[in-house]
Amino acid sequence: MKHQIYDIIGIGIGPFNLGMAALADQLPLKTIFFDQEPSFDWHRGLMIEGSKLQVPFIADLVTSVEPTNQYSYLNYLIAKNRLFKFCIKETFYITRAEYNDYCKWVAAQLHQLHFSHRVESIEYSEKNGERIYEIAVHDLINRTTKYYYSKNLVVGTGTVPCVPKFAEHCSHERVFHSSQYTYRKKYIKPNSSISIIGSGQSAAEIFKDLLQGIDEKELKLNWITEADRFYPMENSKLTFEHTSPDYLSFFHSLSDKKRHEIVNNQDVLYKGINQELIDAIYDDLYELDFLRETPLPVTILANTRLQALEGDKYSGFEMFLKNKVVEKSYQLPTDYVILATGYKHHQPQFLNGIDDLIRRDSLGNWRADEVFNINSVERSLYILNAELTSHGILTADLGMGPYRNAVILNDILGYGHFKLEQKIAFQDFGVPKKLELSRA
Repeated sequence: MKHQIYDIIGIGIGPFNLGMAALADQLPLKTIFFDQEPSFDWHRGLMIEGSKLQVPFIADLVTSVEPTNQYSYLNYLIAKNRLFKFCIKETFYITRAEYNDYCKWVAAQLHQLHFSHRVESIEYSEKNGERIYEIAVHDLINRTTKYYYSKNLVVGTGTVPCVPKFAEHCSHERVFHSSQYTYRKKYIKPNSSISIIGSGQSAAEIFKDLLQGIDEKELKLNWITEADRFYPMENSKLTFEHTSPDYLSFFHSLSDKKRHEIVNNQDVLYKGINQELIDAIYDDLYELDFLRETPLPVTILANTRLQALEGDKYSGFEMFLKNKVVEKSYQLPTDYVILATGYKHHQPQFLNGIDDLIRRDSLGNWRADEVFNINSVERSLYILNAELTSHGILTADLGMGPYRNAVILNDILGYGHFKLEQKIAFQDFGVPKKLELSRA
């Protein structure tokens, strides 16, 4: 029996692989994509009313590499009869809810997307003179397993919540990751103390959201971060050139050691809070404090590390904290802990069967080449949002998605279907070539 062989099988259908499917839709490629979730629903646990993306709407699934693509955000607005309203609003930044609805609109039009399908295992072998991936996929609705075959894989399963070890044993009803916030918020009881750990965008959005009901629900809020301050994400125009193909190529050319060193010092470029949100939080605090007869029940702590957590959902929790500047430890009680502690890469179990093929750097991390491939034998295993140590801070940036997908598709096609911009930055990130030549 002859099996159909796909050109691309995509695993995971988040925004990045959804963009891959959208860009590939009109290309001479046979593609299919799987995700174990029942439908597309991006960051549902963080759909706080009014929360906005930190990238402009033009950083949609396709526009930056193919603005005439039918799956652009502007085409979505036309389809929804909202283009004129959007233009009158005059904003570059849309809400998460709007972005999620846009992605759902795109997903509904792509027949090659298969939800409620979990990839179980992958094998890599040679068939009829070419190397092929054999993928076992379990249909979660019909409870059947089927095998699919592909020349190339694109893995876009995303990252997983990063939770401190000492918090893993705690009740998930009262101690939970920020990705669960909108699910858990409705169970927070009045007259409770709530501690938000972290100082990124999600932590700030949650703090502001809880601040709205602080008096009505008689809440006490603690906002705690290990960082030295609650800093805004750097957004000056020359800094934005670090989100360019120029910087991407420069960063990728560096040694493993140098790349790790740089990434560890770039938090302000991608982990900060939107300046508008920081200002809004301060204004809310100011208004709540104005003419107040009792102290505002809010504690905000920087330079403070949460070292341990003890207790249960009945008696409450004791947070063991340490101020890193004065090097003093102390305890603070709380009823709820919301861990806005970010996300981390986790190798999916289904890749275990081909683990020996994966190229790694000197520290054991996946080492993607210039076209985002990690197969050490041939270019056929591509990754999305898992190449931080090889490609830097652009890895998780939504605006990076279309460019990365276009690079991968061009490589699979074997020619430059997508005409990608080169040399867009005014600055040089290494030694300028003209100076290298003059020195030689």
